[in-house]
Amino acid sequence: MKKFLCSIVCLCAFAVGAVCARPVSSPAEQAIRPQMAKMFAAANAHDTDAFMASYLRSPGFVFVMNGEVIHGWDALHAQQLKWWHNGKSDARYVQSGEPEFMALGPDVELVTWPLAAHRTLPDGKVGEYAFVVSYVWRKLPQGWRIVYGHESWAKPPG
Repeated sequence: MKKFLCSIVCLCAFAVGAVCARPVSSPAEQAIRPQMAKMFAAANAHDTDAFMASYLRSPGFVFVMNGEVIHGWDALHAQQLKWWHNGKSDARYVQSGEPEFMALGPDVELVTWPLAAHRTLPDGKVGEYAFVVSYVWRKLPQGWRIVYGHESWAKPPG
């Protein structure tokens, strides 16, 4: 019986230690993660409007992709429609790691999100690509919004 009780105490101590060792997510992360989940679902549905709902809808918004700078929400929206062939793309996205959150201030958060994609290329072959998206989120009166984005591909598509 002593061994059984000792085992139970040790197991409980281990479990409490494991829970205490996990980093507690910040209020910013708790607010941003559900938006990222919606973005991820919208990306796999190729729904540009839903995907871009968390982006700051402003001409001052900036998005950089492998050396190309896109200025303004409208310009990125038009480009996203092209990338996803007006919703007819067969691209599929998966997370290839956990997003990393870094507070840059009380109302600014940097998120680095490793992802992977596969899609059919013009020659009919399936291309698979690893990429990382970095977003600067800012807490605004309408909620947390992406004010700047950067996407880099390990091997650019196309």
